[in-house]
Amino acid sequence: MTVRFGILGPLRVLANGRAVDPGSRKQQVLLAALLSHANARVSFDSLVEALWDDAPPRTARKNVQVYVSGLRRLVGPESGSRISHQSGGYVLHTADGDLDALCFEQRARAGALGEALGLWRGSALDGFRDVPLLDAAAQRLDRRFLGVFEDWLDAELAAGRGPAAIDRATEITQQHPLRERLRMLQMTALCQAGRRSEALAVYDELRQALAHELGLPPSPALARFYRSLLCEPEPPRSGPAVPAGSAPAARPDRPDRRPAPNLLPTDPPAFTGRTAAVRRLTEALTGGGSRLAVVTGPLGAGKTALAVHAAHRLGGHFPDGRLFVRLRGEDGRPRPPDEVLRQLLAAADPGGRTAPLGPSGPSQPPDPRWAWQLWLTGRRALVVVDDARRESEVRPLLPEAGESAVVVTARPGLIGLECAHRLWLPPLTAEEAVDLLGRMIGTARVEADRESAGRIVRATGLLPLGVRLVADRLAFLRHVPLSEYRARLTDGRALLDELCGGDPLVRVRLAESVGELPEAAHRAVLRLGLLARPVFTLEQAAAVLECAPGAAVRLLEDLLEASLLTVPSAEGLAHTVRYEMPALLYAYARERAARSGERAPVPASAPAPVYHR
Repeated sequence: MTVRFGILGPLRVLANGRAVDPGSRKQQVLLAALLSHANARVSFDSLVEALWDDAPPRTARKNVQVYVSGLRRLVGPESGSRISHQSGGYVLHTADGDLDALCFEQRARAGALGEALGLWRGSALDGFRDVPLLDAAAQRLDRRFLGVFEDWLDAELAAGRGPAAIDRATEITQQHPLRERLRMLQMTALCQAGRRSEALAVYDELRQALAHELGLPPSPALARFYRSLLCEPEPPRSGPAVPAGSAPAARPDRPDRRPAPNLLPTDPPAFTGRTAAVRRLTEALTGGGSRLAVVTGPLGAGKTALAVHAAHRLGGHFPDGRLFVRLRGEDGRPRPPDEVLRQLLAAADPGGRTAPLGPSGPSQPPDPRWAWQLWLTGRRALVVVDDARRESEVRPLLPEAGESAVVVTARPGLIGLECAHRLWLPPLTAEEAVDLLGRMIGTARVEADRESAGRIVRATGLLPLGVRLVADRLAFLRHVPLSEYRARLTDGRALLDELCGGDPLVRVRLAESVGELPEAAHRAVLRLGLLARPVFTLEQAAAVLECAPGAAVRLLEDLLEASLLTVPSAEGLAHTVRYEMPALLYAYARERAARSGERAPVPASAPAPVYHR
């Protein structure tokens, strides 16, 4: 049986080409949630919130399992492989041709814009906009539709087919009356049809709507286009109108070019390895489709270094600038969103040369979110957003349309950022870590005792941050042989003192990463510090956490999602999985456990961690 799904309109399920009933309302909500995040895990908590908002029943977990069983019966005999349970959530696996939203993306990337737009049957996820999770997904699809529609209309104008597209452009602009690029394309189509007076009326309508709704004037690019139309005589209706200084009319979405800002931090001079990760990241940022990449991994994995290193290599792909912004202040607290946006605007457009005046003139600046989207319009820029903790911090920075790209570094997975390319950054291989150490303290010193160098980097968990901290110490302790220094790191409790001696902020960051967790997860991290080794089984974790295995699994999965644990080996059953706590965090948890005087309720033993990456 061939089953295909549709969410670009009302929810639709077709079995062998015939519509089938998708079941009860809650089963439909569950199906829509999985389809709108196709081939990605949707957490159990997200599903519960979508189904019951803030008032789930005590049997919520069982009810979700019942709905999933119903969906598996609906999609046929291959349902076991199509809907799978993964790490505290569910994934619906589907090919591009079996879901209209994926087919839309595939055709849009291939340049078949008209075919892509033809897949839409109405408003995305129509009938489910009252569910916040689905409304967010529908809005994402709406933005993507608008971007593809604008690209299609731009191509039609370039081919001289603007007059034939006027009716459709007018229909879409009525639904999105404040979208400036769309309005400018509509005006250009009217000019091609010789209807300049109507194009001027469109501008006046938009100007009044912007003033009334937002207290803002039209963008400078649109205002220049309008003035160019005023200076031109009325053209004949049989041919296209090309205003004086035709650049704005031919490509109304492209702003005036100025020297591109490059405000990236210095490319890490000792950046080592990560060849595959750099390649995947650059492909994600420069390829078709979504240009949003999320780099995740534990504290000290080198997420920021990777993002900055890749951004330095992409200057030719982003001629309008490469920007960098941190979402945390020096105290580790989140920065206000408007402060972040104003920093980006100041970096992208010094002096506010392209920013419109506020509603009351120069003394009142425009809404920074609107001004940021305006700056992005028609530009191809790359923005590195560092140290995100939640999706709401990132969404205001994402371009609503156009060709700009964003790379986000984060410890949590930020699974609510739909259509993002995700890159998990593991520790370095042992060879890469030794090479990094050699680049920082001298290759000759490392080659003289490579065995000790290997043991030193393994003691740090092969994390770039740990290797750099060790290298800083060894650069100072030039008289200490590597064999002697490695002995200092064999005592797990002394490891953090040795590594953090030159950088007290490391302990602060570790404390922050644990302190911002929910209370149960916070306590779990500290209790796991009672284990004898950082690699452990579910049974050992349940014992030290003093809870049932089922409750322990949920706690461990919360820590996995926060990148405070990893699973080094391949997928397996819960009781056979080996969990691992990153070396720096484990040292911190051990230190806290020692201070508290607590003891593990049962002996904890597990094979010593082996780093063969």
